[in-house]
Amino acid sequence: MNFQSDIYKIAGNSSAGGAYAPSEQHEDTDTEIEVAEYLIFTVNSISFGVDISMVQEIIKMQTIYPIPNSLPHCKGIINMRGMIVPVIDTRMKLGYEAASYDENTCIVIIRVDTDRIGMIVDSVIEVARLTPDEIANAPGAALGHGMKSGGMIEKIAHGGGKIYQILDIYTVLSLQRTTDNQ
Repeated sequence: MNFQSDIYKIAGNSSAGGAYAPSEQHEDTDTEIEVAEYLIFTVNSISFGVDISMVQEIIKMQTIYPIPNSLPHCKGIINMRGMIVPVIDTRMKLGYEAASYDENTCIVIIRVDTDRIGMIVDSVIEVARLTPDEIANAPGAALGHGMKSGGMIEKIAHGGGKIYQILDIYTVLSLQRTTDNQ
């Protein structure tokens, strides 16, 4: 992945108002279908997604400065063009064992209000454009009733023969929802 050119393609083309992009013409009919855009990435060989409107950019792995006495999934901070950004290991936050980083590992910078938080992911795959029929609320088990996810999975999506677990970014990043971002 060429990060410099793909940052615009992935994060820059999202609709500013939320997950749903402008409608597009369906190939077989004259009807317009709303589509939602999600950045799809892998963690522990599983495909996850986040609302593309929350993605600021994707950067290569870089030096992460650890913070003493932090939680194991809190890897530390990075200096991103003069902005200090906390970084979490998404793999560990989701309950998987730590793994070494490779050339595909990258940091997805998430924007929530004025905050920026980096999520280390194993690889970025694509931007999936999904219709409402391809997205469903996560079943009760995935919402934390008896599974490790602890409510971190908000929706399950399927498109093109693939299944994506859409993360509730507020739960994953342990952020407080405000009335503006509910």
